[in-house]
Amino acid sequence: MKTHLDKALDYVRKNIDIDYVKGCITTAMQMRMPLGCVAPLLVDNIYDLLEEYGQDNDLPEGWWLEYGDIDDIVEQL
Repeated sequence: MKTHLDKALDYVRKNIDIDYVKGCITTAMQMRMPLGCVAPLLVDNIYDLLEEYGQDNDLPEGWWLEYGDIDDIVEQL
């Protein structure tokens, strides 16, 4: 059975360009910078999608932070 995190990751994948995410991750690794510095709007969009999923499923704000920070979540996409 899928956890809320698994379902949220599916929700994010459906609503974001994964190729763009991969490109930003590659750039961040090459520049040795956090993803938030390379693509702050991407990070904001992922954050918003995770929160939207939480609202749609009656989860508290920031529920996904139990599983790590935004960089940890992006790695799982």
